[in-house]
Amino acid sequence: MSDVEMKDEKDALDVKSDTEDDESSEGTNTEDEDTEDDDNDESIESKHIKEYIEILTKIAGDKYNYDNYAELLEVAHQMNDLEKIRQSAEIFSAMYPLSPEIWLKWLKIESSLATTDEQVEKVEKLFQRALNDYYSAEVALEFAELAMKTSSRDIADRIWKTLIPTYALHTVKGRSIFEAYREDTLTKNGDSSASFNRLARIYEQELKIPLRNMEDSYIEYKLLCEKYKDVIKDLDEEKFERRYKQAKEALQAMLPHENALAALEAHCHQERADLYRKYIAECQPLLEDDEVQILYERMVTECCLDGTVWHDYVRYLHRCPPDPEENPASPVFRQTELDLVNRALRNCTWSAELFVEKIRIVERQAKPSSKMTILKIMEDVASAGLQTPEASVKVWLEYLTYLRRVTDFTSEKERGILRANFDLAWNQLGRTWGVLADAQCKILQFWGRLEYEMLGEPSKGRDLWYSVMDSADNSTRVGLWIEFIELEAKRGPDAVRKLYRKSINCAGLDDPETLAAAWLRFERCNGTLDQLITCQELCNATIEKYYKTLSKNGPANRTTKGKRMETGSTSANKEPSESSTTKRHASSVDGASGSPGKKKLKRTHDQMSDRSAGERQAEFKTPAIPVANNTKRHDHKQDPAKHPEMEDDDSSGYVPKGDQNRQVFVSNLSFEVTETDIREIFPDLSIESVELVASSSGKSRGFGYMQLASADEVPKALSFDRRPLNGRPVFISNVARDKANRQHQFKYSAAFEPNKLFIKGLPFNLARDELEKLFKPFGPIRDIRIVCYRSGKSKGLAYLEYETETAAKNAVLKMDQHVIDGFTITVAISSPPPKKNPTATEPNLAVGDSGGLSVSLGSGKKQLAKGDVKQKLSTMIPTAVLKKNAAITATTSDDKPKSNDDFRKLLLK
Repeated sequence: MSDVEMKDEKDALDVKSDTEDDESSEGTNTEDEDTEDDDNDESIESKHIKEYIEILTKIAGDKYNYDNYAELLEVAHQMNDLEKIRQSAEIFSAMYPLSPEIWLKWLKIESSLATTDEQVEKVEKLFQRALNDYYSAEVALEFAELAMKTSSRDIADRIWKTLIPTYALHTVKGRSIFEAYREDTLTKNGDSSASFNRLARIYEQELKIPLRNMEDSYIEYKLLCEKYKDVIKDLDEEKFERRYKQAKEALQAMLPHENALAALEAHCHQERADLYRKYIAECQPLLEDDEVQILYERMVTECCLDGTVWHDYVRYLHRCPPDPEENPASPVFRQTELDLVNRALRNCTWSAELFVEKIRIVERQAKPSSKMTILKIMEDVASAGLQTPEASVKVWLEYLTYLRRVTDFTSEKERGILRANFDLAWNQLGRTWGVLADAQCKILQFWGRLEYEMLGEPSKGRDLWYSVMDSADNSTRVGLWIEFIELEAKRGPDAVRKLYRKSINCAGLDDPETLAAAWLRFERCNGTLDQLITCQELCNATIEKYYKTLSKNGPANRTTKGKRMETGSTSANKEPSESSTTKRHASSVDGASGSPGKKKLKRTHDQMSDRSAGERQAEFKTPAIPVANNTKRHDHKQDPAKHPEMEDDDSSGYVPKGDQNRQVFVSNLSFEVTETDIREIFPDLSIESVELVASSSGKSRGFGYMQLASADEVPKALSFDRRPLNGRPVFISNVARDKANRQHQFKYSAAFEPNKLFIKGLPFNLARDELEKLFKPFGPIRDIRIVCYRSGKSKGLAYLEYETETAAKNAVLKMDQHVIDGFTITVAISSPPPKKNPTATEPNLAVGDSGGLSVSLGSGKKQLAKGDVKQKLSTMIPTAVLKKNAAITATTSDDKPKSNDDFRKLLLK
């Protein structure tokens, strides 16, 4: 080998050696990188496993925290572990219904892995469970993909029998399901005459339903019929065109509602519910019952935390139940009322109306097990955590009404059980809500009436009704007195007369004329001359006092019932002046009874001048009653001196001096407050003048107006609302005459508001900043309002508004039953019951009653004061009832709540 060749070979070997060294080095680096990646994967996996175990531990400690379940499922998906995904989803589903989005994420994984018929059947069952939770067109479309994927004709047929009668009715997405159905039919049947006939039938089924873009399907159908007219049979053009036209007309009415729903943002829950209600009301006459029910299903799916929409749906299903035999495979049309109300309560466990509906549904079924089922419902109520005392009273009233219907009143044992349940209801409400519980004493009213009537113990009924009238402001309610008197009639005329005398002397009666007219009629029918005259004297004295009070407060406070009763008196012989007589309102002879639904006669001042005091005197054969000279008349514009103190609202009609755009209305002032005091507590404001409205005696009425330097100062002044002065919060509001333009800093509607909380049970000395500090970790807070008495002392209640719904939900889950300085607080989403129509007659169950705490920020009905009926109950409930229930009350004497077993034993005695 030559030197040149050797050199070339050496160079080649050197190059090879270098290459091998590089390859060796590269291989070593690759192995190191793989090892590092494996270590990273193990680290991430270990981290996920640790998180998964920690979340399971949290769920074991707090099984009602929704976020823990969602977090568990999210970690399982991050681990890419199918078994963990299945496990976490099952844990989640056992406690709460899974949302369509959660189901879809899980089902797509399961569908992609299912290859054999056995695996597809398991996935099919999962889809059925998902569709039982919520109505979802998206889940239905994924289910259709499974039908097209499977080679099993039986499985595909089952899926289409589930989807077509139900989810193909979705106005917006139903056509997509029909398209998938036609494609699957054509794929599996091929190009045959049977296949084309089947396609024609599917088109005809689709085109009788109002679906968006149905015109495209109509064109496709016509082309199909034209192309294969020789093989397609049983075409009925006239019938088809008629049904298509009807569906098209219905669609034109539906599309504006569908567009309005699509335009709403995701967080507009109340607006969405209202749109659906309007949608159903306007389109129901044009739609089939099944199509209407689908709208209800869509509404409860998209507003699942609004108990009122579920209640509407339950009532609809009661009126128009579907026939399950027509669509036995449909999860929507095969459900019963009980199935639906159970779905509703999984979403809205706090809804008293839904519990009431469930009790009624079970009772209507009239099964041997109904009593035990209703007992179980009451146990669920006890653990549900109803948000207001009114809601608890509503459910208890329904339960007690059910017991009244099933009680054998000839059995002493069953009568004792019924009394014991009334006692149990009253005491449990008192322990749970304290003085806030049943302020109108509806439980005692019901109990007392039964004692008068079916229980046959009028003396016990009388004692219970005296407890009612001694509580809160019930003694001022004439309607309650008349009901009490009606019951006392069973005891004889002397008992009635005694009660009339007691009631007419009560201070602050809301309608003394109706009560006086009722007593007068009673004495005409049952009394002697002396008794009739005594009645007239007492009634007229009360009514004169009532009118003097109205006169002092100004015409703005005169009610529509403020009419003079035509009675005489023997107290004096003076004739009233014509001036004073003609300027009073008058009722028909003896007054109107005030029964609901009957119109009262009204007379104008001119008409009254035709009826003199002498005519009224002749009617009773007694001297005319002297009346105070009341010749002064108020103009329609109210006198500011007669304006009652208003909280947060300047509605007196008084027009202050100066520029109203630069003024604010201040109220809830102590009568001793001066202009100097007001200026001192608002040093940040540029105040030009302060105008305090005074009474005729010159004393402050506790409200007035502040004139500011500029209109820009007004929002700043409104931000100082409820700043304390002499121990009372000063209320500041806008002077604008148009209420729609007034600026209120903290307003709540009477409807469900998912980003607002109602908090009760707070320490009375808890400050606003302390409350904000407690709730701020869950999200940005928009505003807080602690509900106070007019004196400025906290009621232990508060409303808190978050920027987002998620923050409110997290706060409810994590702060409900939280202990602050020894006080266990209750936190719930603000969801007041609908306002009751003030003119409507109260139903037996008072469904729809609402208290002030739920509807407004601390205003509303007068609450029980310390020392009222809750404290007096031991002395007011009949001794016989207390003795008969001694065994029950003994177990609760230490204020420990009854267990479910105690409750069950009570009814099974």
